[in-house]
Amino acid sequence: MQYNREQILQLAPDDASAKAGRQLATPGKWMVRAANELAIWGECQGSGRNPYQTAIDLTNIAFKCNCPSRKFPCKHGLGLFLLYAEDQGTFHVTQEMPAYVSEWLSKRQARETTQETKEEKPVDETARAKRVESREKKVAGGMEELRAWLSDVIRAGIAQVPQQAYQFHNNITARMVDAQAGGLAGQLRQINQINFFNEGWQKQLLKRLSALYIISEGYTNRDSLPAATARDIATLIGWTIPKEEVLQTEPVTDHWIVLSVTMSDEGNVTTERIWLYGLGSSRFALLLNFYAGNQPYQTMLVPGIQIDADIVYYPASVPMRAMIRQQRPVTGHPGQIDIPDSFSTIYKNISGTLSQNPFTEQIPFMIEGIRATFANDRWFVTDLEGLSVPIANPEDECWNMLAFSGGRRFSAFGVCEQGQFDLHFISANRQGIFLKS
Repeated sequence: MQYNREQILQLAPDDASAKAGRQLATPGKWMVRAANELAIWGECQGSGRNPYQTAIDLTNIAFKCNCPSRKFPCKHGLGLFLLYAEDQGTFHVTQEMPAYVSEWLSKRQARETTQETKEEKPVDETARAKRVESREKKVAGGMEELRAWLSDVIRAGIAQVPQQAYQFHNNITARMVDAQAGGLAGQLRQINQINFFNEGWQKQLLKRLSALYIISEGYTNRDSLPAATARDIATLIGWTIPKEEVLQTEPVTDHWIVLSVTMSDEGNVTTERIWLYGLGSSRFALLLNFYAGNQPYQTMLVPGIQIDADIVYYPASVPMRAMIRQQRPVTGHPGQIDIPDSFSTIYKNISGTLSQNPFTEQIPFMIEGIRATFANDRWFVTDLEGLSVPIANPEDECWNMLAFSGGRRFSAFGVCEQGQFDLHFISANRQGIFLKS
């Protein structure tokens, strides 16, 4: 059993569900409590005549309950999961599952098989080629307009940009959307993140504009680029690789640790980023999930748990984004992680990544033996060699980090983004806290 109390409560859709789940995590609330290596199930007496039937898939965590709640997972699923995590001895171990559990698991397996069949279904190459040709024409036209816009901006100078910070790129952004170059539209929108009231905004703006120009140059000369670099440029422009193509690539089978789970909102879309680390392969993997509106989260991965899984990577010069092809219950004992103890090593790794793909937005890292300090109104972490680097964590996270460490050295996982270090998880003396959870 991987999940502990804190990790299970992180699955709750809201505080009210978490509180109700804790109240149901007692044997007396459940008329039936049973489990095996595939599932947990139980029957909880509610206000109605018949008890609520609750089941949890342990292979790939999922919940099922016939209560009327629209929340996912509901309080019964949370309560049953909490009870199992804290007191497995009260559960009857049996291979015989009731019909509502076995039928649910069978349907889940059937859906996965059907999905795999759809992914293996051959596509109409002729129709696909026509769609690609049509889009390439649109992208090419949009790229010409982008290059002309960049030339106009540089010719006119950027001194007046702060006065029209949120308008000067609106038209070209909309044009990129029309040209089906969503990646470029996203790059342009990131200009809005620049604080034009802070000193040094010119450097940030020119960096963004220069990146757009280099992408356009790469697109213009894509036929002479290495295949991996050409794919990177296509991805930056907005070309996506079909999921079925990715799933057909060679998987990396490993024992993976969930390092962090973060959420970010843009408009009506929530982006979930899950960072994994493979103990055998010593590789990072980034799972990206997108949710529109109030769409429920599809994954039940929380920081700190471990999974045995086959991971497939999206093709890139520096493969990082990935998907889970198949997940299994954890077996065996996890290995040890070889963690660097100096920022010099981290910088070398970052330089190596950027030399292969200078547009890499997020570069994960782990380091041990660092200490948190506060000086000149900024937060730093210092390694064993005495090298200090500023961190981009919000102030409340920094205070939590200092309180947890007590001024002593600790290990950390973080992400370097736009040259700034952001810590997600820290640990010391076999204990840790997730700063982003």
